[in-house]
Amino acid sequence: MAKRQPTEPRISIADTAEGLRIVMPCRRSWFVICFLAFWLCGWAVAEVMVANQFLKGDSPPEGELFMLAWFGVWTVGGVVALYAWLWQLMGKEMLTVRGQTFKIRRDVGGFGFDKEYNFIQMRDLRIGSVGSSPLAFSSSFQLWGVGGGVISFDHGERTCRFGAGLDEAEAKQIVTAIKQRFRIPESSPSKGQVNLKAPNSPNIHADF
Repeated sequence: MAKRQPTEPRISIADTAEGLRIVMPCRRSWFVICFLAFWLCGWAVAEVMVANQFLKGDSPPEGELFMLAWFGVWTVGGVVALYAWLWQLMGKEMLTVRGQTFKIRRDVGGFGFDKEYNFIQMRDLRIGSVGSSPLAFSSSFQLWGVGGGVISFDHGERTCRFGAGLDEAEAKQIVTAIKQRFRIPESSPSKGQVNLKAPNSPNIHADF
């Protein structure tokens, strides 16, 4: 019987000059990549055809308002699909923890946006469900592997998530790495205080 060899780790965890840094590449789905590529080809054809109608003045006057509204929705849908396709090809989440800053960046080919959280307001770092809502706009991205995540924490009155493409073992590895270095309380911490834990050393209580 052939033995299954362990797969190469996808995520990287490192202590750097900028603090703890964790890189989580998108878990690619070639079905999604091919489907979105095919859909985007049809989207581009329709986009050009309708745009040409408007430029040439060929659209019927009684239906011009409807076509304009359709064109706007179609354009937004194409932009969302294009972003999801690029995310599948080269997207990754990058987590940096330093001092009081817990920063999550969703990066696509060097471009992206950051979300920063105050570390001393964080509590209850845990592994759970992806957590999507059918009424939330972000849920449309989660269908294509963008947004949400299996790791969550409470920040003030909100629940925040990251690690959308992680499996259970990877999520456990990341949560363990963070808790080994930083103490995140189960309940709200005292204002201006956070417990830091250096690797392989006793707890350090720091006041800011």
